[in-house]
Formats: sequence, structure tokens, C-alpha cells
Amino acid sequence: MRQKGGRASWINAGFILPGLLLLIVFHTYPLISGFVYSLTDWNGVARSFDFIGLDNYVSLLTDARILNTLLFTFKYALVCAVIANVVALAAALALNRKMRFRNMLRSIYFLPSVLGLLIIGYIWREIFSKVIPLLGNSLHISFLQSNLLSDSDLVFWAVALVTVWQSAPLLLVIYLAGLQTIPTDLYEAASIDGANRFNEFAKITLPLIMPSITICFVLAMKNNLMVYDLLVALTGGGPGFSTESVTMLIYNVGILNNRYAYGLASSILLFIIILLTALLQVVLLRRKEVQL
Repeated sequence: MRQKGGRASWINAGFILPGLLLLIVFHTYPLISGFVYSLTDWNGVARSFDFIGLDNYVSLLTDARILNTLLFTFKYALVCAVIANVVALAAALALNRKMRFRNMLRSIYFLPSVLGLLIIGYIWREIFSKVIPLLGNSLHISFLQSNLLSDSDLVFWAVALVTVWQSAPLLLVIYLAGLQTIPTDLYEAASIDGANRFNEFAKITLPLIMPSITICFVLAMKNNLMVYDLLVALTGGGPGFSTESVTMLIYNVGILNNRYAYGLASSILLFIIILLTALLQVVLLRRKEVQL
């Protein structure tokens, strides 16, 4: 028995060690080395560099550009996550009912999530620059007669529209999976007791899909905080720096301007923000699950 148990332990270790080694090489080591380099003035090319401590982090917290970028990124992530979750949940409730062509409608709704972010960005850039102004002129709607992506007052909502259109379908799948786990007996009992649709949603549906809401909101916030491809294709960070995300700033400053250590400090700051945001969301939403 001991020989069998010891052999099984070695077999288990043989399965675990390759994955653990890959995790250390491609995640743990880059994370630690990135933090070490962020404490230096390395430009990413020179063979030598000086240790400067937390100067890069102090510069980040006093740099107006990074502060504006952080503000835009967090505002963008929060607004798009809320709207995308509301849209996805509403669509999931509609597509969860028995109707004609339900499977076809689900497939059509999911299409935006299949396309690459760069492709989506380039397609919508053409729509904003050509199709929407033509439509605005035809309908005599003044704010649609120009390219929304070049208007610093409206570009945020134009980008948010594309983000919601692209991200909501994936959240829809999670919500549909959550809705299908709810026993139909609960709705039948509620209808016998005279509950209307709103009461069914508030007292049955919403409490039972809170785990799905937690997953969807955390996932949406994480993806939005790390946005890069979509904004590069849509606006390139413009007009000016009004739509520059933190990931774009990391590339522009760290790679293009040869301030590698400063870019690493920015990425570490983004990692901390994402981690804290995710933990805060999980704690608050999990507490809501317990209360319900």
C-alpha cells in the first residue's frame, strides 16, 4: 500500500510540476523582475542602469498625464461594465423565454464576441467617420453630422457604445447559464401566489443569479481596465490624450519613448488597481449573495 501510495504521489507530482514550472517562468519570474526593474532608471536597451528606489512611482503619482489616464480608464471601465451587464442581463431574460428563432437570435447576438478587437475597432471607426455622419445629415441631427471620434465631448460615449456592443454577448452566455439553473417550480409557485413579472424578477431571479452577476461584473471590469486593442483601432488615444488608457500609456511611454522602467512602474500600478478592484467587487457582491 505504501509503495502504491508513493508511486501515486510521484505520478501526481509529474502532472503538477510542468504546469508549476510554466507558471514560475512565464508569470512569477516576470512579475518579480518587472518590479525590480521598476525601481531603476533602465531604458530597456542599455546594459547598465542605476537603482533609484521609488522615484518612478512618485513620478507616476505626480504626473498629470498618468492621473488623467487613470481617471479615464477607471471611468471607462466602470461605466462600460455597468451598461454591458444591464444590457446582457436584459437580453438574457428575453432570450431565456420560449420564442420562435430563439437559438438563431442567440447566435446573432453572440457574433460580436467572436470578432477580434482590432477588426471591431476598424469597422466601427469607418462607421463613425462615414455612415453615422451621412445618417445624421439625412435625419438633420446636428451632433451626428460629424465624426464622434474626433469630438472630445462625445468620444467617450462613442467608445463606450462599441465596448458594450462587443462585451455584452459574452456576459449574456454567463447570465443564460445562471438563469437556466433556476428551478421553474419557483416561478410556478410565485404565479399561483399572484406575483407579477417584476416581483418574480426581484424576489426569485435576481437573488439566484447573484453569483453570475459577481462573475460578469468582475470579468467586465478586468477586461475594461486592460483595454488596448479596441482603443488603438478606434481612436489611437485621441483626440489629444482624451481616450488614452493605462495600457496604451505603458506602451507609448515605456516602449516608444525608451522609458522602460517607468512603463514597468505603470504596469505594476495597473496590476495593483485591478487586483484591489476585483477584491472589492468580490467582497461587496459576495456579501450581497449572503444577504439574499
